[in-house]
Amino acid sequence: MFRRKGVLAVVTAGVLSAALAACSGGSTATPEPAASGTDAYAGRSITALVAAAGAGSKAQYDEYYKTLSDEFTKATGATVNFQFYSGGAQQNTIVQTSLVSGSGPDVIGYGSSVGGTLAATKGFVTLSAEDWKRVGGREAWNDSTLSASGAGADNSIGIPSFSVPFVIAYNKEYFEKAGISAPPKTWDEWITTAKKVQDANPGVYGAGFDPADPLDPWKFVWSYTHQLGGAMVSEDGKDAQLSTDEVKKATDFYFSQFYEHKIVPPESLSWNSAQMLSAFTSGQVAMLPIATRGTLSAAKGTPVEGKIDFAQLPSVPEGMTERPEGGTPAASIVSGQFWAVFKYAEKNKDLALELAKVSNNDVVIQKQYELLGWAPTTKDGIEKLSKSHPESRPFLEIQANMEATEFSPAWTQIQTGLSVTVNKVAENLATSGQWNEGFLNEQLSNADQAVQSALK
Repeated sequence: MFRRKGVLAVVTAGVLSAALAACSGGSTATPEPAASGTDAYAGRSITALVAAAGAGSKAQYDEYYKTLSDEFTKATGATVNFQFYSGGAQQNTIVQTSLVSGSGPDVIGYGSSVGGTLAATKGFVTLSAEDWKRVGGREAWNDSTLSASGAGADNSIGIPSFSVPFVIAYNKEYFEKAGISAPPKTWDEWITTAKKVQDANPGVYGAGFDPADPLDPWKFVWSYTHQLGGAMVSEDGKDAQLSTDEVKKATDFYFSQFYEHKIVPPESLSWNSAQMLSAFTSGQVAMLPIATRGTLSAAKGTPVEGKIDFAQLPSVPEGMTERPEGGTPAASIVSGQFWAVFKYAEKNKDLALELAKVSNNDVVIQKQYELLGWAPTTKDGIEKLSKSHPESRPFLEIQANMEATEFSPAWTQIQTGLSVTVNKVAENLATSGQWNEGFLNEQLSNADQAVQSALK
């Protein structure tokens, strides 16, 4: 699973001024594009800052980045060096230090939710129409994917590289025993399906959840909020909206799986994502609300190997037959990697654009999927992978319904606020044994105030 452990802190006013001064440092001209083909940029090199491998996937990461490096050199004659960061804190330190000093990596591969924070530093190149043309044109991507590139076509900083969409995973065998022929498409169906599975498979719970995890729960609350027509900040980006009815309803529904519908295990209030996944692969729960293709790897050698299928997240809120006005499917956040060029490295923008282009070529796309389960982001790449790997289609079809998280400099506070709220509510529910709506409202109000302070 491609998980960004933390997001970049907003550069303070003083640091930002220094960063901009370091970035401007005169008018360094961008080299004219070299002729395409091998040795077009021979003798030159760039450095790309990217996330380090997660636990157990270093060999796959190494092979992927070797493939990307080889393809880059084959296309340009230049070389690329990869600098890895482990977690958001280290990413934050490297980026801030680089912006202040005016030197460091040329390009960063950033996680989709970090884009608003990076853009707020003013330390990254705004992509021109010509820049987009050199990597295949904006029309090569779905609008849903490009929504994480920047605040509109004229203010984009990121070029999509790969995608890691989130889907639901379910146990086909349990569904068959319960006489269920299709995965749920609404949240009412989610509850009904889970209860039917429990009745037909004694000892099995219909669903899993992980409210103690630092990353998974906010994605659930975020999607459900957007399906209700809500958002985490106002449309103009000036006002926090974490204490709205939509966010409250989303969080309430998340926990109602435990305190009302009783479709998740009693002990799951303290679960993190690894524990939820373990419960699924051992056959203890029938559905996962947050899953990736990596679930198949985790299932190898377990009782559920060969029994797993995937589907899009239900997209109609509980008690409704269709989404309310303004509601969107929000089937998954736009999750994956985007390339952004540091302004101080604009002299190497031509090579950075070549790297972005190569990262979307056929060889790299096939390799990233086979090694890590990462999906392509271009329309052409999606079509080709669906033909060469038909089993990838659930992860590809979802891309048109993916939605970017709010492109806001306060995203750190938004994500942290939602995560901490869910974590604390779970602790309170486990301790008291009772659902406390007042406690939820208090936690969301605190989170809302923190976001509002960051927006000022």
